[in-house]
Amino acid sequence: MGTLLTTSIAAVFCAAFLAPWVHRVLGARAGVVLGLVPLGAFVAFASMVPTMAGGGNVKASWEWIPSLGIELSLFVDGLSLLFLLVISGIGTCIVWYAGGYLHGKKDLGRFYLYLLGFMGAMLGIVASDNLVLLFIFWELTSISSYLLIGYYCEKEKSRKAALQALLVTGAGGLAMLAGILMLGNATGTYEISKLLAMPEGAIAAEAAFPAIFVLLLLGAFTKSAQFPFHFWLPNAMEAPAPVSAFLHSATMVKAGVFLLARLHPCLSPSPLWTTVVAPIGALTMLIGVFLALGQTDAKRILAYTTLAVLGTLTMLLGLGTDLAVKACMAYLLAHALYKAALFLAIGSVDHEAGTREVDALGGLGRLMPLTATAAVLGALSMAGIPMLMGFVSKEYFYKALLGVPGPRGLWEVLGVGASVGMVALAATAGLKPFFGSLKTTPKKPHEAPWAMTIGPLILGMLAVCFGLFPGWIGNHLIGPASAAVLGDPSFSAGLKLWHGWTVALALSVLTLALGAGLYFLAPRIRGATPLFAFLGKIGPERAYELVLDGVLGFAKWQTRFLQNGYLRNYVLTVGGFTVVLLLWLLPRNEIGFDLSKMVPTSVMGVTTCALIIASALMACFVTSRFAAILALGVVGLGIAILYFLFGAPDLAMTQILVETLTLVLFVLAFQRLPLLKEFSKVSTRVRDAVFALIFGGVMTALVLVAFHFKSSAPPISGYMGEQSLPLGQGRNVVNVILVDFRALDTLGEITVLAIAALGVFAMLKLRPIAKTEGEKP
Repeated sequence: MGTLLTTSIAAVFCAAFLAPWVHRVLGARAGVVLGLVPLGAFVAFASMVPTMAGGGNVKASWEWIPSLGIELSLFVDGLSLLFLLVISGIGTCIVWYAGGYLHGKKDLGRFYLYLLGFMGAMLGIVASDNLVLLFIFWELTSISSYLLIGYYCEKEKSRKAALQALLVTGAGGLAMLAGILMLGNATGTYEISKLLAMPEGAIAAEAAFPAIFVLLLLGAFTKSAQFPFHFWLPNAMEAPAPVSAFLHSATMVKAGVFLLARLHPCLSPSPLWTTVVAPIGALTMLIGVFLALGQTDAKRILAYTTLAVLGTLTMLLGLGTDLAVKACMAYLLAHALYKAALFLAIGSVDHEAGTREVDALGGLGRLMPLTATAAVLGALSMAGIPMLMGFVSKEYFYKALLGVPGPRGLWEVLGVGASVGMVALAATAGLKPFFGSLKTTPKKPHEAPWAMTIGPLILGMLAVCFGLFPGWIGNHLIGPASAAVLGDPSFSAGLKLWHGWTVALALSVLTLALGAGLYFLAPRIRGATPLFAFLGKIGPERAYELVLDGVLGFAKWQTRFLQNGYLRNYVLTVGGFTVVLLLWLLPRNEIGFDLSKMVPTSVMGVTTCALIIASALMACFVTSRFAAILALGVVGLGIAILYFLFGAPDLAMTQILVETLTLVLFVLAFQRLPLLKEFSKVSTRVRDAVFALIFGGVMTALVLVAFHFKSSAPPISGYMGEQSLPLGQGRNVVNVILVDFRALDTLGEITVLAIAALGVFAMLKLRPIAKTEGEKP
């Protein structure tokens, strides 16, 4: 099955790269064809369900960087499989939906590229067995989500939202990378399966654990928009509806939850886990519900409720009991189904009616029956109505809270309060637009195309099926996923629809009653816009804006001060800093002078040195650029002669080639420039001369120190000479060093030269588009 796993993920990436070409060839049918790829992956992952239900797993591994203990390794257990099925299954519906929602867009092929690329990255995250590989996929999701959120790049809000998401999640990703490296250094492995196999509490006992814990949590919290990083998620709703449904409901924002769940056996033995994770999750849950009550845009309501659910999932993982983990996995699946269905349904409403404002919508169920069916099923599941998956997950949610040790009633009150808000918000976003009297909208509404209705309907019907028959889901998906999170293969998490007349059922009934009452009070809450505006001014988003403005302001000042456009200033700055640093370090070293080994005594050597000095002085005083270039060329060729005299013919040949090429390029580039009309001021020339002498003297002293420096380690030159032939297959040591041992450095130098050559060509050859009056074309 390892080959099947690898092939399925690779196929999604291949489909992403081929998507623009497929769209050019097939046009409107491209979405249907491309959707078959994640559908095939879903079928492949579904074939692994019996293996996971039996307590097994799937592994695949290839050697990558063995010296660092990094492998291209994949690992699928119950937790990974649940995410794989959610990502590929909902992803199939999203791809089909996008074909109808963005029909006629000329860059739809590029959109498919971003969407499938993101899907492949998410599959890579949940299937990675190596933390470094997981991080690579993690950052790939940040980049692809940036492109997807900013799809409407002509809108400033879209660009700002995309940048905000990238900066927040990217910063958290860098913190997570530091935590990963520290964790690998402390444990001696980056393999997740090996970390999970360690004795309980072994990682928490490491001295560096507090720092590792905080860094990993920063990565998870920023990705899953936990307080105080919650503000980027609602703003990301500027993206098209299929993006919102996929990235910020079903997949990307749950990457942080996945990381917490994956590392739960490693991190939860520490008291820091419950102390930090559960309260942050609870706070995020309450903030999400509260801010959602003040929204009138159905899409933003759904975004804030997603924020609340992410907080709920994080809180349950933080509580860490068996029931809490079981409830978390059930809630995760229920939310993925109903939230994606609701987002897609609201996207269809916006597409066909021209607005998402809940106060401007009503009665659309008669004109959009299929869309209304999907939205109603999603809303009922979100509210926790019996016979739907949302009700099953809500029951276990309450049972988990009732069993949590600690202050009596605290967690129950928090859970019920948030759930009451979710009921009211489900009715506001999922029911209100489709019932009541028909209202006038910017566009005449009608049913959406089949591509935009089939996905939401499938997801809504699955919420019903899983709610009516939760036993199979519990045994084959929720149970293995919970067992993987708890690190207990024997754990069984069978789900039931009916638990009898329990306290949890009473809380569910109370939630529905209070939620219905809150729904009718919601218009008054939404009217308190000054309060929500005030909170926005003092909240974490305002801090983000201040930090961003400060960084950009400092960057502008630094650019004006340092990048002022004068090469001589750059040379003075860099050279001056180097001189100061070396003058501080050089006195600590003994400088020896053995002129017999360092100064040429032959007539040829002395003559060459004199020629170099004379040519350098000539380059300083001539008024012709051409003459100055020739003088510098003589300096370079003189150095090549010195290489010959000191027994380094290979270096001499390299020097001759470089000088000849440089001389030709300079002549070609400068032949059209005018003559030097005047020199700089006398004071400036005196300053430059003094600086040149000081810099030259310090560099000479540095060479002398290096020449007489004695190290306890053997010189690297011996290794290069010995390994040149066996490793580089070359007898010319210099050539092997350039093209093998330091190949990337050489490639970088070639790239810089190529870019500079293109710039020179553009400056000299390309003519301006706007021509002055009377100029000949």
